Amino acid sequence: MMKSVSNLTRSGCKIVHSSKDKSTIVSYVVKEIRQEILKGNLKEGERLIQEEWAERLNVSRMPVREAFARLQEEHLVEIIPHKGTIVTPINRDDIEEVYQTRALLEGLAVKKSLPFLTEDDKEELHNILIQMEELEISDGTNEQYIQLNRDFHHLLRKGCPWGRLKKIVETLGISLIAPSLLKGYYTEAQREHRNIYEAVLRGDPHEVEAAVKYHILRTKNNLIKQMELLSEETKNN
Repeated sequence: MMKSVSNLTRSGCKIVHSSKDKSTIVSYVVKEIRQEILKGNLKEGERLIQEEWAERLNVSRMPVREAFARLQEEHLVEIIPHKGTIVTPINRDDIEEVYQTRALLEGLAVKKSLPFLTEDDKEELHNILIQMEELEISDGTNEQYIQLNRDFHHLLRKGCPWGRLKKIVETLGISLIAPSLLKGYYTEAQREHRNIYEAVLRGDPHEVEAAVKYHILRTKNNLIKQMELLSEETKNN
């Protein structure tokens, strides 16, 4: 699909989308704008205009509008009423803060949760793990992976009796840009998810806590590395 998009763009013709490929086109627009933000080509506070991006990417305005909404979920832009879509880039400090905090708090949450996980919970955790391992990561499956990853982590801390702790972890969330930038680390991530699952089966709260913290901090380091590579690529060009 991406090949046909590129061909149509080079021909100078407006791309006409069917409902069948609409989600793919939206993903394409998200990817293009996301890259520009992460490379630093779009600065903080800069306004994104639907019409301009539609023309630039040779698409209609509708997928651009939907792309803006997704980028807001990724915390890369903010849609402000009567003002428009404003760039709010994530920097290294943002990633450090969110992931370091989440590693500590989610590690504690899963440690507290483990004694309360049922056999059904563990079976569901295994089913989610298998789906993640069998999923081929692409722009088209990115959202599916994000949801599976969210479900996996949510189930791990489901049994935590400390309600405030769970709520704080949920507000930190999982960076939605990570799967897109870390495709090269996918196999490593799945190995870590399996290590977490196997620690759950062994029933050692400290082992589960350590496995979760390692996974989150490793993701943080790789995410920062990829963001810095994108920035360096822009400087060299």
